[in-house]
Amino acid sequence: MNIGLFLILTLPAYAKQEEILKIEVSDEILKIQLSINEIDAIFSSFDTLEYARDKSQREQLARHLIHESNRLKHDWGIARGKNILGVLLRDRAEYDEAIELHELALELAGNDTIVIIYALNNLGVVYRRLNQPRIAIDYHMKALEHAEEFKGCPNVTNRSIGISLNSIGNINLILNQPEQALKVFNETLLMEQKLNNKRGIAINYHNIGYAHEAMGQLNLANSFYHKSLEQNIEIESNVGKAICYNSIGEILLKQELPNEALSNFEQSMQFALLTNDNYYIAQAHANLGKAYLELKDYVNALPELLNYQNIAEQIGSLHLLKDAYRTLSTYYEESGEYENALFLFKKASEYSDSVLNEKNSRYLNEVQFLYEAEKKEQTIELLTIENRAKTQQLVLMLLGAMLIILLGTVFYVLYKRKTDKQRIELETRLFRSLMNPHFIFNALASIQSFLYKNEAQKAAGYLGNFSKLTRSILKNSINDLVPLEEELETLRNYLEIEEMRLRDCFSFNITIDENIELDFVYVMPTMMQPFVENAIYHGLKNTDCTNGLITINIKEYGKYVRIEIKDNGCGINKSIRNKKDDPHKSMGLKIFEERIKLIERKYKKSVKFAIIDLSDIDKNNNGTMVSIDFPHIDPND
Repeated sequence: MNIGLFLILTLPAYAKQEEILKIEVSDEILKIQLSINEIDAIFSSFDTLEYARDKSQREQLARHLIHESNRLKHDWGIARGKNILGVLLRDRAEYDEAIELHELALELAGNDTIVIIYALNNLGVVYRRLNQPRIAIDYHMKALEHAEEFKGCPNVTNRSIGISLNSIGNINLILNQPEQALKVFNETLLMEQKLNNKRGIAINYHNIGYAHEAMGQLNLANSFYHKSLEQNIEIESNVGKAICYNSIGEILLKQELPNEALSNFEQSMQFALLTNDNYYIAQAHANLGKAYLELKDYVNALPELLNYQNIAEQIGSLHLLKDAYRTLSTYYEESGEYENALFLFKKASEYSDSVLNEKNSRYLNEVQFLYEAEKKEQTIELLTIENRAKTQQLVLMLLGAMLIILLGTVFYVLYKRKTDKQRIELETRLFRSLMNPHFIFNALASIQSFLYKNEAQKAAGYLGNFSKLTRSILKNSINDLVPLEEELETLRNYLEIEEMRLRDCFSFNITIDENIELDFVYVMPTMMQPFVENAIYHGLKNTDCTNGLITINIKEYGKYVRIEIKDNGCGINKSIRNKKDDPHKSMGLKIFEERIKLIERKYKKSVKFAIIDLSDIDKNNNGTMVSIDFPHIDPND
C-alpha cells in the first residue's frame, strides 16, 4: 500500500480531509471510500490539484468521485462530477456522451446556481462545436440569465457572465456578425482584466483577433493572436498555444507566406497532440494540408487532408466536414483527378447548405424554458405541501385531499370550457378567413368572366373545384387534425382555383418524400393555405406574369414532418416594406399561431415554424420560404 495512503487512512477525520488533497492519483486512492465532506473538498480544489494535472488522471478521479457520490446519494457531488467528466469527453470530441452528462448534471443540480450555469455553458460549447448555433445560443442565454440573477460570490458571477458572453460572441462570428462579436469580446476582456483571470484574458485576445480577421484586418488580428500566445505561454496552456499558432499560421497563409505558415502549423500540431483534443488536432491537420497545397507539395498534403477528413467525420461537425471536403476537392483538382474533385465539391456544397440554413434559422425556445421552469417550481411546491401534510392529523389530511380533488375538478372543468371556447372561436375565425367575402367575390367574378368569354368548360371546371374546396373546408374545419392526404387535396384544389382565376400567371409544384405515408401522417386542416395565399397575393403580386412559381416540399425530419412553402416573388422583407397601410400580421398567420398553441397544449408536442426571406440566404435569390416542422401525432392519443 502507498505509504501516504496508509497515513491518511489512520488520520482522524478532521485531518484526513485536509491531507487527502495532497496524495497522488493511484489505484489505492481510487479505492478509498470518501465522506461527503471529503468529496466536496476535492471538488472545491479540483482545478488546482497537482495529482490531477493529466487529463487521464482527472477522468479517473472524476469517475471515482461520481461513484462515491452515488454510493452516498450525494446529488451535488454527482452533478459536479458529471459536469467535469462532460468537459473531458467533449475535449475528446465525444459530443453525444458529453451532452448526456451535462443534461444529467442539470437534472441533479437542484437549486445550485453554480452547477446549473456550468452545465448550461458547457452544453452551449458542445453545440457550438457541432455547428448548431441556434441551440448553443439558447443555452448560453439561459446561463447568462442565471449568472446575472446570482447573488452569491461576485467572482463566480462575473466569470460565468464572461464565459456566456464569450460564447455568444463566438456564435456571432459563426453567423457572420464580426462587428457585434468584437463589441462582446471587448466587453468581456474588461471583465476578465478586472478579475485578473489570465486564461480568460488570453481567450479574449484571441477572440478579438478572430473578429478583426473576419473583418479583413489581418495585421491587427495578428497582433492580438501574438498577445494571446504570450498569455498562453505564461499560463502553460497547451490548448491555447495550439489555437494561437494555428491562427497566426492562417494569417501568414492569407499573406502568401506558406513556408512561415507551415512552421506555425507544425508547432500547433505539437501542442494539439498534447491536448488529446480531436477538434484542435483536426484543425492542425487541415492547416498543414493547406500549407502543403500552397507549396505544391502534394505528397505531404494528401495524408494531412485525409487525416483531417477522418477526424471531421468522427466528430460530426458540419463546419469541419464542409471544409475537409472542399479542401480535398481542391487537392484532386490540382492533381488532375477531376472526377474525385467534382464528387467532393458536391459533398462540400451539401454541407455548406446545411451550415447556411443553420446560421439563418431563428430559434426561440424561451417560452418553453419558462414553462418547464414553472412546472418544476409547481412540482416542488406540491411536494413541500405533501410533506407538511404528513405531519398533520389523519382528518386534516383527508380534508386537504378532498379539497385538492374538488379544486382540481373545478379548475379542470373551467380549463376545458376555456379551451373548448377558444377552439370553437378559432374554427369560426378560420372558416371566415378562408371563405371571406373578398375570396367568394373573386371566385364568382372569375366564373362570370369565363361565361362572358364563352369559356363554359373552364367555368364549369372552376365551379366544380370551388364547390369541392368549400365542401372540404366545411368538413375539416371541425377537426383538430386531418390526414396529410386530405390536406394536400384541399390545397391542390385551392391552388388550381387561384391558377385558373389568374389565367396561369403562376404555376405550382408539390413534391413528397417517398417515405411518408400520407394516410398515417396527421396535420392541422388548412394549415398551409394561409401561407400559399400570402405567396400569391403578396409575394407574386409584382412578378412578371407566367414566371410565378410556388414550390411545396414535404419530407421526413426526425420526429417531425417538415413542410417548406417557397415562392419566387419579391420576398417578405420587401413585401412588408410595401404594406404601409397594413403593418400588422395577416389574419391567417395570427390564427395559425393560436391554433398551434392549442395543438401544443393538447398533445404536449411543439410545432416549429419560420418565415425566411431567401435573399437573406443568397443575395442573388429572391422570394420567401415558410418552413413548418409538424410533430408526428396520433389523433387518438
